[in-house]
Amino acid sequence: MATRNVLLTRILAVAACVTLLLMVAGEEKSQVAGREESSTSDVPTEMEREPAPAQESPDSVHVLVNKQNPLSPRDYAPDDLRTVDAPHEFADARLREEAAAAYEELHAAAAEEGIDLWATTAYRDGDFQKALYEQRRLEDGPEAADRVSARPGHSEHQTGLAVDVADLQDRECYLRPCFGDSEQGQWLADHSHESGFIIRYPEGVEEITGFAYEPWHLRYLGTETAQEVHASGLTLEEFWDVAPAPDYAEAYAPGEAEPSTTDYRAGLTLQVGESAQCTAGEIAVDRGPEVGHGALEEAAIARGGQA
Repeated sequence: MATRNVLLTRILAVAACVTLLLMVAGEEKSQVAGREESSTSDVPTEMEREPAPAQESPDSVHVLVNKQNPLSPRDYAPDDLRTVDAPHEFADARLREEAAAAYEELHAAAAEEGIDLWATTAYRDGDFQKALYEQRRLEDGPEAADRVSARPGHSEHQTGLAVDVADLQDRECYLRPCFGDSEQGQWLADHSHESGFIIRYPEGVEEITGFAYEPWHLRYLGTETAQEVHASGLTLEEFWDVAPAPDYAEAYAPGEAEPSTTDYRAGLTLQVGESAQCTAGEIAVDRGPEVGHGALEEAAIARGGQA
């Protein structure tokens, strides 16, 4: 009897030890799992990652350029420009290397779906932009010009990250708002972000972007950021949480520009023959009798912008 009691006592003791070990092991496992969960939660998921912020450096693909944020320096010129290997209206359609490769990818994707795209103007230096802007001031007045044409130092084209796209067969909507309703314009609105571009100046948000609707104006941001902007449905200013830029911070000091009948595109070499030659001629519009600034602004917008 005594022997049996001793054996029972030993069995109970062993059982107690086993139970204690299991409890300790369970607690350690719980602590490890907790640490792993905590560590995992510290790593942001794809949805939680902060978007790439706006940059001041003109060398960044995320540089912000608008009426309130000029390039610094204002005579900035990229050092990696090259002509895109895709159909372009004029002899010179240069973008920065990364943007040029992305545009070629975009054009190839469009061509696969039967969409015919032509690059018109891409990089513009400060002097060229100054000539464009001052011609618009002379033709349409300062208020109308500021709605559709960027002042030198304030144009995305000067970054080498922007390109204007057109359907050369559609003369009526060449660089005009109705391009957005065309097959090409709708395709760009739906797919340009897949190659890293956005429609920089959407419709109805001029009080934020500072410029009238330009469905032909593509801005390169890189694929990830462009897709995020597209998915957000926001303007670039809103996406980057920066102040709207409806107006310039400074008054414009025009140069010694004089009225001229010479079109600003006259010096460009055309690639596509006489059909493109008429494009340059169409830009110079006889305004006829003097009309109010509102009418001039609407006429300027109808003719297309040069932001």
